[in-house]
Amino acid sequence: MENENIQSEFEKLLEEETASPHFYRKGEKVKGRIVKIQGDTAFIDIGQKTEVVMDASELEGLKEGDEVEAVYLGKKNKEGYDLLSRKPLLYRENLQKIENAFKNREKVKAKLVRKVNRGFIVDLNGIKAYLPFSEAGLRRGEELPPPEFDVYVIKFEEGGKQPNIVVSRKELLKEEEERKREEIFNLLEEGQTVRGKVVKLLDNGAVLSLEGVVFGFLPQALYSWDKSRKIQDELSVGDEVEVAVKNIDRENRKVVFSRRDLEPDAWKEFDREVGDTVEAVVKEVNDYGIVVKVGEVEGFIYKMETDHMKPLEYKKHFKTGQKVNAKIIELDRDKRRLKLSIKALTPHPVEKFLQENPEGSVVSGKIKEVKSKMAVVDLGNGLEGVLHLQDATWNPKIRNISVVLKSKNPKEFKVLGREGDRIKLGLKQFKENPWETYLASHKEGDVVKGKVIKLIDRGAFVELDDEVEGFIPLAQISKEKIEIPSDKLSMGQEVEAKIIKIKGKDIILSIKALEKDRERNELKSVLDKVKPKGDALGTLGELLKEKLKGMEK
Repeated sequence: MENENIQSEFEKLLEEETASPHFYRKGEKVKGRIVKIQGDTAFIDIGQKTEVVMDASELEGLKEGDEVEAVYLGKKNKEGYDLLSRKPLLYRENLQKIENAFKNREKVKAKLVRKVNRGFIVDLNGIKAYLPFSEAGLRRGEELPPPEFDVYVIKFEEGGKQPNIVVSRKELLKEEEERKREEIFNLLEEGQTVRGKVVKLLDNGAVLSLEGVVFGFLPQALYSWDKSRKIQDELSVGDEVEVAVKNIDRENRKVVFSRRDLEPDAWKEFDREVGDTVEAVVKEVNDYGIVVKVGEVEGFIYKMETDHMKPLEYKKHFKTGQKVNAKIIELDRDKRRLKLSIKALTPHPVEKFLQENPEGSVVSGKIKEVKSKMAVVDLGNGLEGVLHLQDATWNPKIRNISVVLKSKNPKEFKVLGREGDRIKLGLKQFKENPWETYLASHKEGDVVKGKVIKLIDRGAFVELDDEVEGFIPLAQISKEKIEIPSDKLSMGQEVEAKIIKIKGKDIILSIKALEKDRERNELKSVLDKVKPKGDALGTLGELLKEKLKGMEK
């Protein structure tokens, strides 16, 4: 409290003009020499008959024989000596220094006195000043500044009993941080190993600080060569971690760190090549395939590379921690990419089957599924065959394979080759093409026999031979006019007809033409019987002849 009233006391001393019995007046500056320092008292010679005294504590840095300047107080101590004091001069001197520091933006030393409303009272070498919370530069978790610290004077107003002095620690800290930041940035080099402190954890990495002033980012991708190691699982805020400087953006003051660059690179030590068989450990089974570890290197087995026949069932057969043998099918050390295949270690079952049963072989099987144009055949051991309609019958008129299979119920098939993961099979290959055989021995005008196998509105289909059909149009079924084929024909009926047209594999038949041929032949026979010798036919003969001409037309 004594220091707080120094200026007030000093002003009172200057105002008082009380007469002094001495040469010096109260409040006047006095120069003298330190004669003796005895205990708490210093004796000063100021050119008077007797010496004056002052508190020895005010002579810090001075000794006996030194000159000293002080203020004459106009008071005596209990021994009757006149008193001097340097405090008013020191106060004014310090106040001037503070004002100069304010004008020249120079830092001054401050001591924490106490906490007050919205700030702190600090001591500037004996002069009180105010440090607001907003200018205290407190970090998160700090409640008080340190006992001593440097500040800037940001407000200086004299007037009244006390000067109005406001100081800031925050601005000075900012400058110190910037200086330190610049210093650290100048020392940083890419590839340099540093020790950073974790200040924040993010989903994709961590923010690290160097000495609390330089901040950089440690991405998850640069944390470890082992992708299973996660920053969130291994680091906490406040931890210190050794990292390498990966990249420096000096213009924008950004730094990227890498921890994995300090680890041995397993890819550089990986000594396997494409085609090698390796043992892998399953790390993860996902929707795309299997993530595996081959030593310290991570690889991937695409789901379609897990099995020849049923690759989409891979999740049933593989689990984390399981050991599997696989073949390296792709290796790129620069891109750190390793692809493997389990199925590549074994021949495809279809290829093996075809080696044992080459094209043309006869194999046994059982029909397991029938569609309109194909059938699936179970060949055993998980293998399937496929029988297409065009390989099941020589008859191009059949539109549904079930027609063939119902009548034959086959148990044996011809091997035709490979179709994807199935064996291509055939039935018609057991015999020659019946159409070629039939058409080689028949021509237009021949009379043939057959069985009605199908009736439609526009005519009837007739089976002429095994898998050979002919067609009788509605108008060729009878000489008589009929509305539908069933007016004259029925299913399974044996018929005789004349081939009236062959185009490709279309054989057009006519019962009507055959009937007319037979009628014409009968008429000729009758005409031959009634024809007399000579040229005269007689009335009946002429009539029969005219009819015959009409029929031929």
